[in-house]
Amino acid sequence: MRSRAKLEDVARRAGCGLATVDRVLNERGGVSPATAQRVLKAARALGLRRILPAPWHRQIRIDILLTRSATPYIGRLNAAFVAIAGTLDRSVTLQRSALDPQPTPAARRMAESSADAVAVYVVDHHSVREAVDRLALRGVPVICLTTDLPGTARAAYVGIDHGKAGRTAAFLAARVQLAREPGAALVITTSLAFRAHVERVDGFAEGLARHAPDARIAEVLEAMDDPDRAYAAIRTALAARDDWGALYNTGGANRAVAAAIADAGWRDRLIFLGHELTGETASLLASGAMLATIDQAPELQARRATDILLRRLGLAEGEVPTGEIPFTLHTPENI
Repeated sequence: MRSRAKLEDVARRAGCGLATVDRVLNERGGVSPATAQRVLKAARALGLRRILPAPWHRQIRIDILLTRSATPYIGRLNAAFVAIAGTLDRSVTLQRSALDPQPTPAARRMAESSADAVAVYVVDHHSVREAVDRLALRGVPVICLTTDLPGTARAAYVGIDHGKAGRTAAFLAARVQLAREPGAALVITTSLAFRAHVERVDGFAEGLARHAPDARIAEVLEAMDDPDRAYAAIRTALAARDDWGALYNTGGANRAVAAAIADAGWRDRLIFLGHELTGETASLLASGAMLATIDQAPELQARRATDILLRRLGLAEGEVPTGEIPFTLHTPENI
């Protein structure tokens, strides 16, 4: 059958006309990327005896829109997209832009995108949700990176299960400290406007209820990853009571958090758990200031988001991969 494969067979298998097959195989242009991919896939499957061209496609732009932040995590995510861009066909551009932290201007920037696809890291707000739905109505696939917007028309969420991450932190806190010596837990977060941080806090509360039912979250602080704000808020909270057993940081500014714990005289009296493996957290783990950190692999998130969008656009073959990314747990023993 392979030796007898004809253009008619290719057209039938690809679900298009002979003229389309001719345009693709002879690189005449005028065919959508998705259709060109179908034709070439059919020709390869049938063993068409001729040199097949590289897939023809027009210039494609994918917007990477990340809320403006100077945190190491966003730095890693940006660097990952830069590295991936260098591996793509010249006809595909990954254009990175910083979104305003405020939801209204962020939503406006999203809605104004003229890209073929969008990956976005942004707060959960009704204006942002509307922007996602408007893009989807225009046929623009949207990936939610790191923090999800469920209930919208987004194409996929790519990131870790934040509830599991929070429950993992609670499990460690319970086994190391709170189950044997019940006390209060202090939580500091970036902002509860990000769904990811809400899910981490909720997961931590669920985990404490399961593994250390006599312990509880006594306070949740929002610091926007600002070191000075985080330091001051923690110093105030630690001075307010004497039964702290654990501190869980769902966001950044880990060095400031550790400094506040030490300066308040609590370093040997409570355990400190956080997120992301960076040079900063590795140093804190090695010194004993931090018990463990949960890393959400932004490099893998960037790769997975790109792979999903390329497949959605018909620029890559194979099944669309799932969006859940496994997180890794790091302690002083495996940094």
